[in-house]
Amino acid sequence: MAWPQPPAFSPDAYPAVSLPRLSTLHRNLALDLSSAVGLGTTMAIVGVLLPSVARREGLDAMGLAALAALPFLATLLTMFAGRIGPRSPRRLAILRATGALGLLLVLIAPNPLLIAAATFGFWISFALGAPLQQRIWATIYPSADRGRLLGMVGTGRFAAGTLALLAITVAASTSGWVPIVAVVAAIGAVSSLAVGRMEVPGVERGQSFSAKGSLRAVMGTPMVRRIAGAQLLFGAGLVAAPALIAMVHIDRLALGIEDIALAGLISYGSTAVTIGIWGRVAGRFGTLTVISMGTLLGASALGVFAFAPSFAVIIAATLLLGTSSAAVNAAWPLLIADHAAEGQQAAVAAGMNSIMGLRGLIMPFLVMAPVNAGIIGETGGLLICLGVSLAGALLYGRITGLVRLPAGTSERIRAFEANAARVAQPQNRPAIPASSLSSISGWPLSARSRLTRSTMAGWVLNRPRALWSSFLTGLTT
Repeated sequence: MAWPQPPAFSPDAYPAVSLPRLSTLHRNLALDLSSAVGLGTTMAIVGVLLPSVARREGLDAMGLAALAALPFLATLLTMFAGRIGPRSPRRLAILRATGALGLLLVLIAPNPLLIAAATFGFWISFALGAPLQQRIWATIYPSADRGRLLGMVGTGRFAAGTLALLAITVAASTSGWVPIVAVVAAIGAVSSLAVGRMEVPGVERGQSFSAKGSLRAVMGTPMVRRIAGAQLLFGAGLVAAPALIAMVHIDRLALGIEDIALAGLISYGSTAVTIGIWGRVAGRFGTLTVISMGTLLGASALGVFAFAPSFAVIIAATLLLGTSSAAVNAAWPLLIADHAAEGQQAAVAAGMNSIMGLRGLIMPFLVMAPVNAGIIGETGGLLICLGVSLAGALLYGRITGLVRLPAGTSERIRAFEANAARVAQPQNRPAIPASSLSSISGWPLSARSRLTRSTMAGWVLNRPRALWSSFLTGLTT
């Protein structure tokens, strides 16, 4: 039985069907995810592996403090990004790829000096590109979906870091960690180039700003100024923590590189898993709620690290710190996008980063100086960090409304400050006019300087609760 011949194929019988093109939003999201992969892989090496490698190579406590301060020196220079930073996605891609390739310096010889050079090179490329990255996010992602989409980008970034640390963990237990650093750095450099292909119309508008203009953009917006105060305190407790945690790893518990990489792997894994959840929570309950919860988790993690007796407890603290990092990373760009004007996004991001960078240059040395002198150990240093970070977390709670002062506290503090200014003012001089720049809490600096010699000073010093309430009210009003 012969089968009938099929009809001859004719293009006219099957009209062409055009495949749907990805929208600009989807294309930019895919490219942003690819770029985040490169950033996540390199950041995993710089933030988790290199401090412990430097400690194994003989770097002392003050050297670890200097290594911990390098990212913040780079961040301080963000205020100059309006002049010397990248102005387009293409230049941002080149800058990030250069920072990733700088990690190859570690392959020459893993000594502390080259580790410091690679660390600074990576962070300066990240810092100078941060204002442009903030403006790109505020431009390409609609505000209603920004939290969810940035959560997806953050998930890709930390998932890539998790895989990089997994590869380092396996390599450290078999052949060695040095070759895998070269592979990870190459992957990071290539993936970072994806941001150069993003379509961001008008992104260069509003990019030019001076160092003074970036700080003015932060101080000129009340809510941004309050957020900066809270983050200043919370982050002050975290900036010295990497050096202290490295001392816990090496000095107290004598962990190997594979154990340290495994702890970093778990930290990045918890961040990758939870950052998308935090982004959705921010979209539903508000960004300030997310960062308040995240900062409380971060302070708790420092307390666990301070008394960790074993590697199992290190893992528990690492999980807390990774979840806290996810909340802060998900909320931070959203806070700037929500509370800064559209044309001020890059300037506010630069000003915020510069303020935090100055904090990071000071705090590690303040904490590590008594540790290096043998006055306190790593436990005491971590407890100092815990107290400062907890104060910042409480300030975030105050801004959000989760932490409330007793009824009438603000009125009593205002009345006290007015009375203190009158007592401190000499009778033969006119009253000092109040100025928005003269004091954080509202009364003149000259009156404040004489307050310790007035009878009101003892009232404050003998009532720590009143002093603490005044501190909270002054920074959040």
